[in-house]
Amino acid sequence: MGASIVSRARRPFVAWPRHPVTGKQIRVSGKSEGELARLLQYVDGMRSELRLGMTSADEVDRKLRRLAHGPVTVQRAAEAFLERADVAANTRRRVRTFLSSAGATLVSLELDALDGPTLERWEQRLRARGDARSYIVAAWRTLRQVVGYASTRGWIGRPPWGSWHPSTRPSGKSRPEREAARDPAELGAMLEAARQLDAERDRKQLLPDLEPKIATTAVLGLRQGELAGLRWSDLDEAALTVTIARQWNGDELPKGKKAKTLRAPRELFELLLTWRAELEARSLYHAKGPVFPMRESEPGHARAYSSGECLSRRDLRSVVERANLPRPSLWSPHSLRDTFVTLEAIAAHGDLRMLADRSRHASIGSLVRYLRSRSREPAAPGFALPERAAPPALAERSSTK
Repeated sequence: MGASIVSRARRPFVAWPRHPVTGKQIRVSGKSEGELARLLQYVDGMRSELRLGMTSADEVDRKLRRLAHGPVTVQRAAEAFLERADVAANTRRRVRTFLSSAGATLVSLELDALDGPTLERWEQRLRARGDARSYIVAAWRTLRQVVGYASTRGWIGRPPWGSWHPSTRPSGKSRPEREAARDPAELGAMLEAARQLDAERDRKQLLPDLEPKIATTAVLGLRQGELAGLRWSDLDEAALTVTIARQWNGDELPKGKKAKTLRAPRELFELLLTWRAELEARSLYHAKGPVFPMRESEPGHARAYSSGECLSRRDLRSVVERANLPRPSLWSPHSLRDTFVTLEAIAAHGDLRMLADRSRHASIGSLVRYLRSRSREPAAPGFALPERAAPPALAERSSTK
């Protein structure tokens, strides 16, 4: 009887109230019935403040996460990240170096305190001590990796720094514009080059996936995660449509937060059917499996990409060089999305609203950053000013002479 009482005394008191923002049930526990009642009252108070406009949804979410998980500092998040068994040795060394050097002034801060102004001051301190831009950018990537892991644990919601990121170039110098194919002929040259490189890969018993990846990305304007998340069940050959329903391995919705069905040319489906036959020959095809499995997949086990580059920058630049297109160093996988927007703009005859809907951009303002001129050289205006008659006074002086 005594042991039973002790066991019951150690068991926390638990309740499942509704989240004031999402409406989902959340777990709240206390060491006593009175403590649990106070916590439930605290949640109800936030619900009332939210209804009266006295607080924001983000602030409510932040407080509830802190209530559930306690204060989460950069140090705690980094140590939890290092406890993962799948973290590579080089990554472990990089995170430990970050904690002891570049991130030493951040380790005691809670993740929610890493807003833009705080990180701006952090960057300025690193610059003041003479750290190189590449070192600061590497530290920033490590910090994002640690905070990203904390997000997967539910310790934090959206990154608190918003759109802030460290400056990666000297003051006064603009970043070179990302390259893209400017017309169908250049895209055709890329696909021919990709076909040649695929033939070389096939002779080496490697997966010849460059042409179908480049064609699919450029024709549909896919992001890297959307390309990796594409499944054979998303393709409707009869209707000539492709549904963008997920990112990566299927755990995330597309960036627009909802599925989008796009029409595709028959030529793309013909290419993908040839690609499907290649996968079937290698035992990497499944009706609900990834259209582009990882190159490390074993026969019978087509693995979907969960992160990284589904189409690598190095492979794309090799294709650009083979196609004799200019400035290969300014190409990245996202260049194919620029290609899509540029070529679709020609077909849309200037209808940017329709183009923004097809490319899944939130606004025309964000869309125009992807547009490229059809010529790489600046051109003179395509019109001429009409000839002007001389002013009357000037004409009269000329006649008297």
